Amino acid sequence: MKRVLIFSLVFCAVLIGALGVVLASPYYFYHKIVSENYRSKWYFLEDYQDEIVTPSQALQLKEPRINNEELWKNFHFKDTMVPLPVRHPLYYTAAVLDYNKERKSTKLGVAVYGTGYREISRLYFVNNMIMANESGSQELFRLPLVKKIIKEASAEQIWRDIFKKDLSSWNIPFSEMVYNLYVLQLRSKLLPKGMINFSALDDNTGVVRLDSANKDYITELVMTRSRGVVYSYIIVTEKNNSESEVLRYKFLRDIRFRPGSEALAGIVYKEFKALTYERQVDHEGMLYLLSAWSHQMANKEFLKEMIFYLERGEDNEKQLKPLYTYGARRYGKVFSRKRVDGVDITGHMQLQRDIELEDRKELERIKASETSAEPAPLTKEQKVRNKIQEAKRSKSIKKNRMILD
Repeated sequence: MKRVLIFSLVFCAVLIGALGVVLASPYYFYHKIVSENYRSKWYFLEDYQDEIVTPSQALQLKEPRINNEELWKNFHFKDTMVPLPVRHPLYYTAAVLDYNKERKSTKLGVAVYGTGYREISRLYFVNNMIMANESGSQELFRLPLVKKIIKEASAEQIWRDIFKKDLSSWNIPFSEMVYNLYVLQLRSKLLPKGMINFSALDDNTGVVRLDSANKDYITELVMTRSRGVVYSYIIVTEKNNSESEVLRYKFLRDIRFRPGSEALAGIVYKEFKALTYERQVDHEGMLYLLSAWSHQMANKEFLKEMIFYLERGEDNEKQLKPLYTYGARRYGKVFSRKRVDGVDITGHMQLQRDIELEDRKELERIKASETSAEPAPLTKEQKVRNKIQEAKRSKSIKKNRMILD
């Protein structure tokens, strides 16, 4: 009897211990995953980084003093509506263009300069995307119970939690554990490598702080989910600069998204043609043409027109240089029609520009001489040939003449 009792106690102790291990193991492994990127056949992350576990506090935008709100206008670039200053005494804008020959793709952006011709802000447009479904990416997510838990969460909740939810706590229900691991999986795919931190701006928008090559500037990737599509852009802001802070505030608060189309290019171009000549040859006109071109980026005529009008304006050197560089890199031509002082271009591009200008001058000279020159005098042979032709025509007329009384 005593042996049976001892055996029963030992068995119960082992059973309780085993049950405790089973119940505690999910918490143990969850903690190991989020803190140390523990790997198992059920779950592991290839793109794990410590920063993806806990977001920073939500961004609180402090409204700066904004003067001359009427001097800001929304421009439609690709699928992004951007407020930019036009005819503003403190700011002027220029295009940012980078052509990748291997991929045959263009990186498009806008630079904003402040007082003293110093670049204080830059905005890059990033291609939109559909957030991938990662429910089949881990063995854990294929379990029926786990699959059911993930499906119960709405797309809006998941997007919100990607930028707001702290995943470091392990004292949570099992259902929340597996959901958190799904959010962690999405973060590992969505958030770029080498980021500094990330946080939410609101329920639809997250902001990712990136490392900046120039430490005088802050670089942020802004991601907004709208109608199931993730729209993104990058802001570069100069530190400790009130003018730059105004631009950052305007971008984060007022940027909206609207799908672009090739048809919009013609509509925007008509708006450009309706501007006065003074506004066409200023950076305002360039923004209209840049907007039109963003909807038809295979159409180089918009690039040529930007150069044509800017060359007829004043103090447009900073606007012209990126256009010259881009044209030379993508098309092998600068498309210059006029020599502009102050444009810092050298080497092959300078030579190409000089050749284009000389060729244009020669064509204009030939055209002018063709319209204004007197006909060259006829040679003796030409005079004799003309008289023979006139005689033949005269004989033919007499032979076929009808006389009426």
